[in-house]
Amino acid sequence: MLRELSFNNHQHLIEQFRRDAYKGTLIRVLDDFDPRAHHFALCDKHDQILALARILRSDEVQPFELFLESKAQGLKLPTQGLGLESSRVCAKDGSAGIYLLRLCLGVSEIAQRWRADYLIAKTETHLLPIYRQFGFTVFAPPFISDFFGDNRTVHPIVYRWRHKQPRVEKDEVLVY
Repeated sequence: MLRELSFNNHQHLIEQFRRDAYKGTLIRVLDDFDPRAHHFALCDKHDQILALARILRSDEVQPFELFLESKAQGLKLPTQGLGLESSRVCAKDGSAGIYLLRLCLGVSEIAQRWRADYLIAKTETHLLPIYRQFGFTVFAPPFISDFFGDNRTVHPIVYRWRHKQPRVEKDEVLVY
């Protein structure tokens, strides 16, 4: 089950889950974006958190976190419209891939409900083929992220939703 968590009410839980999942590689576990973000948790039937994602909306937060990376060059939003940024996505040890996939599917449903046009994120090189299989594309050169203490290279990626155009009824013209 996917549910949104209020940062104000769940700050310590979010912080501890990230600490456990990232195992000390995040330079700042919490940051200035957290109070303004939407936090989503994938929970099991006992309401235990299996995975977390933080989503920023372009109509609520500017600039996105990705644009604050000092080593990122030439980053431009890939399209106009409502954009989302997914960041600080993490999962509990053991079956993390399954948890992350379920979390991503849930976030995709929420994004479509919000009528988002695109979602940006950054990913490590070894995960890039998986994201590409789901329709993500790279939109800028890779860089070493400021947010991890282990000099990891990340790739800026984007997913674009293709919304169905509303059906427009045409007026009928009767000819006599």
